[in-house]
Amino acid sequence: MRRSPAVIFATLAAAWLLSCNGTGEPSGGPGGTLPETLYVNVLETLPHDTTAYTQGLEVYDGVLWESTGLYGSSTLRRLDLGDGSLLDIYHLPDTLFGEGLTIEGGIIYQLTWRSGLVLQWDVVNPVIGVAGAIETEGWGICSVNSSTVVTSDGSSTLSFRDLGTFDTLSTIDVTMNGASLSQLNELEYHEGNIYANRYYSDFIYRIDPENGRVNALIDATDLRLFLHTFTAGVMNGIAWDHDREAFLLTGKNWPLIFVVELKQ
Repeated sequence: MRRSPAVIFATLAAAWLLSCNGTGEPSGGPGGTLPETLYVNVLETLPHDTTAYTQGLEVYDGVLWESTGLYGSSTLRRLDLGDGSLLDIYHLPDTLFGEGLTIEGGIIYQLTWRSGLVLQWDVVNPVIGVAGAIETEGWGICSVNSSTVVTSDGSSTLSFRDLGTFDTLSTIDVTMNGASLSQLNELEYHEGNIYANRYYSDFIYRIDPENGRVNALIDATDLRLFLHTFTAGVMNGIAWDHDREAFLLTGKNWPLIFVVELKQ
């Protein structure tokens, strides 16, 4: 989402301190206990363009795809999965604000923020088109199978949608110990769970798609120690790399993409 880098920079220090101390995360309902906490172990890093206002990451057929946002600067990018270098860049019209993306059947589906449009691109010949429209803001998207995607809109609601029509099939309210978890952003699906960034949080939330409950908190706050800058924005960008058997994580205007494994 959604705010300019200047606004993000002004609030970053406070948000970072909250996340590092754990006080920025909800404690759930009365008497609740937090789900298990996992931590990230950095296996390697890749360089990342600090001008990229990252909205989504996806690995497909040995290529890393990235969606970036902001009016007048939104793009779809094809990156070298080995070294992070930029291979191609495709610009969105200035009137569109790029958001999350997912890939299914060789088609890239890219959300836009307020227009409701879902863009589509062919991975072989990326020419912009329109796949459909949704009735909410577009924030994050992931595919759970060949016919169903899940979208977020900045609230605590995840919407399961038909990939052909983008009609809503069902929704879930994401909760942690009974408390709704709002500002859900970039999404990734892996081994039966939905992984979600949350706006202004350096935690990742692992969500059970059957009931919306957070079943694990992934503490990624230590990644900021590697950035060596206070101009990096919020964490946003999760991709599963099957070949590495690891997650790729980054954020808005971050100088690095992290290749990580999860550990207790």
